[in-house]
Amino acid sequence: MTQATTRRTYLLAVLRNFGGPVTTKRALNIYAKSGEWSTTGRNTARRDLRDLARRAYLVPDEHCGRRFYRLGSDPSPAHPRRGTRKSLLEAIQTEGGEWTTSRIRCTWRRLLGTHVLRMAARRYLADLHRDGYLDIHGDGTPRRFYTLHRKDGRV
Repeated sequence: MTQATTRRTYLLAVLRNFGGPVTTKRALNIYAKSGEWSTTGRNTARRDLRDLARRAYLVPDEHCGRRFYRLGSDPSPAHPRRGTRKSLLEAIQTEGGEWTTSRIRCTWRRLLGTHVLRMAARRYLADLHRDGYLDIHGDGTPRRFYTLHRKDGRV
């Protein structure tokens, strides 16, 4: 488990114990009392709250133009990455063209709403090539890209 995952799990556990709406300021207070994450900054707390909301543990809301989060009704929602790989393959087939790790990461970010590591994008493209969906071009050169595999001159 990464440090961010552990920190977010801790925040969620505290919120479930004490309930009520949570703002960035409240999340910072929770982290300050934890000891281990007492130096957590405002941007990190915001990122943690957004991630928990993206995973449906928290529900974003607004009051008088100020954002806060409430606990979601489902205690263990499905992770948003489920089905993303299939959606990515559909995007590749629909859009066509040259696919690089950068283009995959942008599409993946649009689908997931969160950062995707370059290594994960590279692995995903290599897996699609191995499975016969994509052709590789420029292997061993600085500019490697993939295109849809063509059979009999068709996609």
